[in-house]
Amino acid sequence: MKLWYQVVSSETKMSHMIKAIQSLCDRAVEPGTTVEVRGTTHGALGDQYRLFWHYDVREVLDNALKIRKSGGYDAFLVGNSLDPGIVELRELLDIPVLTFMEVGCHVACMMGERFGLISLNERMIPRYREIVVGYGLRHRLAAIEAVEVNNIRSLDAIFADRDAGAQLVEETLRASRRAIAQGSEVIIATGPLTALLGQHGVNEIDGVPLLDVQSYLAKMGEVMVKMKKLTGVHVSRRMLYEAPSEAMFKEVAKVRGIPT
Repeated sequence: MKLWYQVVSSETKMSHMIKAIQSLCDRAVEPGTTVEVRGTTHGALGDQYRLFWHYDVREVLDNALKIRKSGGYDAFLVGNSLDPGIVELRELLDIPVLTFMEVGCHVACMMGERFGLISLNERMIPRYREIVVGYGLRHRLAAIEAVEVNNIRSLDAIFADRDAGAQLVEETLRASRRAIAQGSEVIIATGPLTALLGQHGVNEIDGVPLLDVQSYLAKMGEVMVKMKKLTGVHVSRRMLYEAPSEAMFKEVAKVRGIPT
């Protein structure tokens, strides 16, 4: 089994973080399953602003187009908490497509009644609230708290230096306690924060789970691939994720210069 694990961070500027995520995924999956953690060319720079984030979405979709053409992967996993291109990816690919936030929120709902999110910065809070509401989980969200990281690339060094990362771990734990005080029974730290907690082996605070969503996402990818083989289905093709016909895809691809 081979899983494509797409993060939005730059492969060159965030290589230490990508290596940490790769380690978490490798630990989570069974022997015989390969998780290929891939970044983007320039991504995760100013993603708190949707203008810049949309450029990253396009590169994620371009990667999916290559997989659609060449195959070779059993699932497409999006290890980014902003759900980049989720609807488009499920229209495009005939393999399971899972995302960090969707998996994290639904696992959290199996562990507690209400969950909290820890955001990298306040600017992302409205987007996270919008995503959770879109899942129909408005009343399961207890709180969103933020640490203040506005340049994600500045975090890469902390994945290479454990002592340097400890300070942000403590800041994340303080934000988690603020969320717990508002009724959160499970905590999802977004972005690089989850990978950092996982790297430091921090999975709980005051009896409240801190979800290692990267590991859950890799493991859930395995499960969905196996269930597709067992049942023959992996997504609804009615309404939201209905895929374009092959004829329509080729016609539009020709007009818009989309590689087929």
